Amino acid sequence: MVRSTTFLARATYRRRRLIDALRVMPAIGALLFLLPILGAGTMERSTAWTGIYLFAGWFLLIVATNVIVRNLARSPGGVGSDPLETPASEDES
Repeated sequence: MVRSTTFLARATYRRRRLIDALRVMPAIGALLFLLPILGAGTMERSTAWTGIYLFAGWFLLIVATNVIVRNLARSPGGVGSDPLETPASEDES
């Protein structure tokens, strides 16, 4: 009886972690956007600085998501494929 390994191939593991990072991005964005509201009672802040913070956070989320998607697109299988699915060969059709 051959015992299968529980570890994934390096490319598959990296691809799954990139997908996980994309799934976490909305939660990170919500936390970034709620921080000014949560700290509103502790210190005085101008509306201009809060607006700059929100747009800077928004911009950084866009850039981070773009970097993750580009790395995911470069991985074997591209963006739309399942990381656990093995590619079928032409002979098995």
